[in-house]
Amino acid sequence: MTGRDSVRTMKRRLTGWLASAVRRPALDPGQLLALRPARILIVRQHNQMGDMVCATPALRAIRETWPQAEIALVTAPVNRGVVAHNPHLDRIFTFAQRLWRNPVKLTAFLGEVRRFRPDLALVLASVSFSATSAAIALASGARYVVGADSRPFGLDISPNAFSLLMPAQPELDRHAVAHSLAPLEAVGITTDDHSTVVVPSADEVETARKILGNLDLTPGFWALHPGAGKEQNLWPAHGFAAVAERALADGQSVLVLHGPVDAPALTAFLGALDPANRPRVKVAPQCPVGVGAALLAKADRFLCNDTGIMHVAGALHIPTVALFGPTDPALWKPPAVEVQALRSPHRSEDPRGGEYGWMETISTDAVWAAWRALPGACEKD
Repeated sequence: MTGRDSVRTMKRRLTGWLASAVRRPALDPGQLLALRPARILIVRQHNQMGDMVCATPALRAIRETWPQAEIALVTAPVNRGVVAHNPHLDRIFTFAQRLWRNPVKLTAFLGEVRRFRPDLALVLASVSFSATSAAIALASGARYVVGADSRPFGLDISPNAFSLLMPAQPELDRHAVAHSLAPLEAVGITTDDHSTVVVPSADEVETARKILGNLDLTPGFWALHPGAGKEQNLWPAHGFAAVAERALADGQSVLVLHGPVDAPALTAFLGALDPANRPRVKVAPQCPVGVGAALLAKADRFLCNDTGIMHVAGALHIPTVALFGPTDPALWKPPAVEVQALRSPHRSEDPRGGEYGWMETISTDAVWAAWRALPGACEKD
């Protein structure tokens, strides 16, 4: 048995024990909405940044339903920066999967959550069900635990333990924001505002200002991000280089953003630039999500693949061209009018599989035309 298998077995055993030993009192939707919890714990520790941005309207719905409650969120370390200054949250707990391998630190984390003394715990799910999230909610000490039905995901956890089951759909059958909201809406937790939220702090804004000063950039630059979390979502680096050089020729300043997994894409992009243009293209240092958001907030426009930073740009309402290939923009394009999706017209043959060969068919001319035609942030102001 591998280490990963051992951790998975440990999580399922703990969750199964909690499910049978700590069954919560039953609620119906009317009783749930009638509750007046002083403290609410939300558990959503999935680690995809784009998914978390798309879940921020769900946080708003919970806040609007219980405006007087103190609300805390359990999230993964990679997403702490996404929600650190979310106006609908009062507190954040960070859970790293490695805690399963350290009983002392795991016990300390659970103790911290229990000291929050939640009256109600909500387990949110997307296209997967997290046994870890269920275990944290059940171990929190909350009298009532409401969460997604685990059975569509092949797990018999939540029916045995939760106070109320929310419907769950393993397939993304609607926009990601609507998909995150749907289980809550089914039990009466709603909001009319489906816009996403990312808020950089004052310190992050100041750090971004210093970065721009060091790069000799002023607000109104054109920003691009040549990387993506998934290889099949990468538009070729030479395409990004070509449009960056067209922007330079058009008299624009260009800033390149990148994250921890983007080193190969960044290297390929810089290598595709004409050597004479490399010093003219500014590259930001790798920075946390909040600082990246603060940098984006100073951009006139943005160009990126379908990846996490696209959702940050959408939350900030930055005029953006987002490049789509194997993924459907009807499901994943940020719900902001400022973001325009440019999708691959067809697939070319690629031995790596059916999700590959799409991005290569998006032409440089099409991307440049769409990027240049955006009503930039400076024009809006």
